[in-house]
Amino acid sequence: MEALLFGVGAAVAFGFGDYAAAMSSRRVGVALTALGMQVIGVVVFAFLIAALGRWPRFAWEQVPWALALALIGTVSLVALYRAFALGPIAVVSPVVASYAALSVVGIVVFLGERFTAGQVIAIAVTFVGVVIASTDVRELRTTLGRPVEGVRIGVLATLGFGIWGVLLAAAARATDLFALVMIWRVFGIAMVAAFVMWRRMPLAPLAVRSTLAIVALVGVLDIGANVLLMLGVQSGYASFVMTGSGAYPIIPAVLAILVLRERLAPNQYLGVAILIAGLVGLGLQS
Repeated sequence: MEALLFGVGAAVAFGFGDYAAAMSSRRVGVALTALGMQVIGVVVFAFLIAALGRWPRFAWEQVPWALALALIGTVSLVALYRAFALGPIAVVSPVVASYAALSVVGIVVFLGERFTAGQVIAIAVTFVGVVIASTDVRELRTTLGRPVEGVRIGVLATLGFGIWGVLLAAAARATDLFALVMIWRVFGIAMVAAFVMWRRMPLAPLAVRSTLAIVALVGVLDIGANVLLMLGVQSGYASFVMTGSGAYPIIPAVLAILVLRERLAPNQYLGVAILIAGLVGLGLQS
């Protein structure tokens, strides 16, 4: 149960973080948002663990894990934004939302986790709910028969995030998670900074106070979500953590209703209900 709660907590943080990241990206672009949020996130994280007396021990064996997580995570994120840009979102979104299912399969195959029949059913129900909640059938109907340029890149993002989830689970069990987060963030910052310098992007837009506040929020939520994932992996079943984290499509849906006054497609409300039922069922059996 504890591992599942950590996963759901990470889903909430990821959901709100993605919403804030979308707002920031519209102001300063994806690259500056990614750079700013990673720098602020790692600074806040370092300050907190130092204040709590939990400064990690760094070791060379942590470097390959951190480098792999930073590289795969960065490439997958770029592919995700590109897939959404190409669209159609009604097709791309449920494809990418299935990444957590791939992570669960990978964890079972490579890390040897096993489930009861009831847990398998609950996990399957959860992922069915994720896909339905991520799909606007009304928009999907209008895209049938059209080219789906974003789907191929969306599949790449899905595979990348699925692999990333398995690596995260393995790394969290193999080394100090706080050290891993810090090293992996440093690699991520270096990658994005190199791109920003190559494109000669000015950093001045990040100096706007309101924009900086949003970027800071993204950074705190993102690094918090990743720490929750890793704590969940260490506390129990990594597959339960990834299943819980897959619930993040609920957050954008709720925000769309409350903030943007949008009306979801009827199937999306059904998907949210199925997703919640699956999580409750899994929690009762864990």
